[in-house]
Amino acid sequence: MKKYIFLPLAALALGFAACEDDDTLGIPVVNPEIPAVDPSIVSVAPSADMPAVISLETYNNDDMNFPVATVTAGEEWPEGYTFGAVAQISTDENFSNPTEIPTVVNGSTITLDPDAVQGVIYEKITRDPSELTLWVRYGVQAVNGKEVIRLGDANSFIGAQQIKVVPFPPAAVIEPVYYLIYSDDAETWTKAHALKVNHGAGSQYDNPSFSVTCNFTAAELGDGLYWKLIPESTYEEFDLENGLVIGVNEADAESRSGDLDESADQLAGYLDLSGPVMFQFYLNRLEPDEEHSMTFSFVQAYPNFWLAGDNVNGLVWSFASQPTMWTNDYSTYVGFANIGSQFKFSPTNGWNGDFGTTDNGQPVFSTNDGGELVGTGTANGASDIKVAESGLYYISLDFGTKDLTLTKIESFGITGGFNGWGDSVEMTPSADNLVFTVTQAMTEGDEWKFRANNQWSVSLGGEFDNLNPFNGANFKCTETGTYDITLDLSTLPWTAKVVKK
Repeated sequence: MKKYIFLPLAALALGFAACEDDDTLGIPVVNPEIPAVDPSIVSVAPSADMPAVISLETYNNDDMNFPVATVTAGEEWPEGYTFGAVAQISTDENFSNPTEIPTVVNGSTITLDPDAVQGVIYEKITRDPSELTLWVRYGVQAVNGKEVIRLGDANSFIGAQQIKVVPFPPAAVIEPVYYLIYSDDAETWTKAHALKVNHGAGSQYDNPSFSVTCNFTAAELGDGLYWKLIPESTYEEFDLENGLVIGVNEADAESRSGDLDESADQLAGYLDLSGPVMFQFYLNRLEPDEEHSMTFSFVQAYPNFWLAGDNVNGLVWSFASQPTMWTNDYSTYVGFANIGSQFKFSPTNGWNGDFGTTDNGQPVFSTNDGGELVGTGTANGASDIKVAESGLYYISLDFGTKDLTLTKIESFGITGGFNGWGDSVEMTPSADNLVFTVTQAMTEGDEWKFRANNQWSVSLGGEFDNLNPFNGANFKCTETGTYDITLDLSTLPWTAKVVKK
């Protein structure tokens, strides 16, 4: 059994083909007169010998397959035949995207090769080494010498079960939290001069993208600051001599982008920009020999983004004078816009530094549990970003990781103490779908908020002259009465008017 050499799926497929085509190796597959899989013929159940949690590394080191299921034959099982099986692995019980792997059947026990399972996990599911729950099901075979009979057909699988596995440990650890440390002399490093670096969506092993925004004044920056990167394990003890420290190579020591270096010859990077600056790091430590496997870049951060596209707020591929997106941390940018079919971002109200997505980064839309149409993708390329259908969208962009979320707005409403925080009282939209109005009676002391789609995924609070989607505070009614309420999303900052009748 191989040690930490994951079986490529293509190689497995070639192996199957060889068995079919070469009589000296194999077992010609024929279709006998055996009925489709039926519990009266055979059944498959989880093996009593299967561990509750399967350590793939342990079985691999012991040169053993691990048991997963037991086959039981009914009276109609053909005489003289033993059991064979193939398996499918998936992350969900519906087997929406399964991968087929071979098995070894010992008597009536179906076993799996830990290296083959690791290959499926690593190539198809995740590179994260954390415990993982998988679904497995089986295609049963009747075997007599070289004759192998698949019960039913190639799509017949039974005995679906959950298994819990711990994958092999990673080639290198990627921690979930890192810190940017800075110094004015590249020699004096202190815990007080450390900024926590943010990680994007998903596991850091699958998406090793990190970002942080710093904001040094010209006086603080001085002639420039030096920086390095450390994981949380090093930060906790702040023992830079013995902990992992990541710097840059000599060629990129004074650059604003380049390769990171964790060797003994590393140098500190050099920061020469005052004001808000966005650092981005890509920490693919799993493949240290791959060129550009760990990189850095930093740019001046932007206070706003503009949108242009196919009918964005009534304009066709031109920018409005007002920006669409804003941020309170130079990392997460949000905005509302009517979108016809596609759009792009720009840090100015013109075609200067504009960006969109790649084909792989195009948003994938689905309806969530609240009935909202939501698309998720990445704004990491030059292609236009496409929406599922035209309408008003709440757009959220993590500029550090380029994670993009588009939530279609079907309605805006208000909810609060006046209705026991129940279903939203729906507001009436304007013709351009950017201004909403409603009349509502309230009692002194009632707290309330705006929210979209009768859900809490998009809500606005804070101050009436500067509405805030980032957990903005509730509004509070100061005098009992009936109020005309207007929500205006047409310009930044978003505002509201509340007028007592």
